[in-house]
Amino acid sequence: MSDINNSVLLSTFLNGKKKVKIIFHKGVLVWDNEKPPLEQHTIPIENVLSVQNDFIKERHPAVAREVNPNQFTIHYTERGSDNKWRYKHITLRHLDSLQVASWVKTLQNNLAKLNHRPKHLLLFVNPFGGKQNAMQIYEKYGKELFSVAGVEVTVNVSQRKDQIKDFVLNHNLDMFDSIACVGGDGTVSELFNGLVLRECRLKGIDPNNIHLALPKPNKPIGIIPGGSTDTIAYCLHGTTDPTTAVLQIIFGDTLGLDLVSVYDEHNLLRLYASVLSYGYLGDVAYQSDQYRWMGPKRYDYSGFKKLMLNKGYQGEIAIYTEKKEVEADDCRSNCQICDTAKGDNKKVVCKWETIKGKFFMVSGANITCACSRSPQGIAPNCHLGDGKVNLVLVRHTSVINNLRLLLRLSSQDASVDNLPFVETFSAREFCFRAENGISSKWNCDGEIQHQTNIRAKVRCQLLTMFSRGSEKVANSTENKCWCL
Repeated sequence: MSDINNSVLLSTFLNGKKKVKIIFHKGVLVWDNEKPPLEQHTIPIENVLSVQNDFIKERHPAVAREVNPNQFTIHYTERGSDNKWRYKHITLRHLDSLQVASWVKTLQNNLAKLNHRPKHLLLFVNPFGGKQNAMQIYEKYGKELFSVAGVEVTVNVSQRKDQIKDFVLNHNLDMFDSIACVGGDGTVSELFNGLVLRECRLKGIDPNNIHLALPKPNKPIGIIPGGSTDTIAYCLHGTTDPTTAVLQIIFGDTLGLDLVSVYDEHNLLRLYASVLSYGYLGDVAYQSDQYRWMGPKRYDYSGFKKLMLNKGYQGEIAIYTEKKEVEADDCRSNCQICDTAKGDNKKVVCKWETIKGKFFMVSGANITCACSRSPQGIAPNCHLGDGKVNLVLVRHTSVINNLRLLLRLSSQDASVDNLPFVETFSAREFCFRAENGISSKWNCDGEIQHQTNIRAKVRCQLLTMFSRGSEKVANSTENKCWCL
């Protein structure tokens, strides 16, 4: 990056009728108006999408476009306090065409140094997930920004369940340097399950052997939220704003995300990124499937019914951990805990501990599971890439206490940690076995798993995700949900 640091430019341009003084030094653009109202902008080159020559407006559509030598546009981004990134641009004019050419060439050369940015993106669009508007989200928020940034996008529209998984398993992906999807958590799950199984096939690794390390997919993954809750995107970026998600892909910065592999006695059932939940949330997911015609409201309806029934399930849980207490540290941008876990190859000394009881809900949270309807999430101190899962055990209790739990989950400030009937443990693996012959279903990233007795193992930072992380949880102004 030494060429970036040595570049120095200083000029005065016209932006409309205003004179703008602008300097570029040490990889940072700074400009302000020469006269009031004074408004200074400081933009690192990493936040610039592109710098483009403008064209002279032609009077006839048949005439070829001609570059305007005296005008260019800087397309850039700024981050707000609400974790949302905003796209902006400034058009600058100068009578000296050599000044314009010098600025355009220098800035473009500096942008070319950011070679971690994607150039050829395979984008899956799920038109059936969430509010069924994934294609509209891409057209409105993604298409133009990708074009501005010079990202070549190949769009693949899925027509059925597991089509994305099947595609990445069976097609040559060598021409793409990155992969993304527009959809909800189920769409994201399809994508990374397919990618991991693809790597297992290519490297001759048996994914059903829990003792083997699963191979890491070699392409970074982006998520443009288009589902009902979009928990994974929210935990990565601190918002479900689609423009922010598109810009995270364009920036090309990445972080590691843990996955959890879930097994029955013989086979890998599924990998998940957000939560594996038994009892209440498993019942809600299973029962709500018959009310798909209601759209996202089906979860509220099923959730209320299950809340009133207040069903508990007897079970035995084994936790494999070196320290079962959860550290009270939040996961934010440049998280030190996740950075340490990524480079920590030493053998961790763990032991198995067993817990028995009757539970309203058992949840293995790989991330906080925060979303706009549950700003703190079920596991507010869970990290994206620390190699651990937060196992949240909610004992079977009264309907009133269940209401307290759900109200805490929908609170902006309070969390479920200090409720007397809730216990949270840190684990690298856990097993569950149902007792007394009465069982629930498992809700795995929104998909139903019918096998009751399972074993789950954390795979530290198995995915590379496009994201700069979340500075803080954004405030929610949306209606709260009784069932997450």
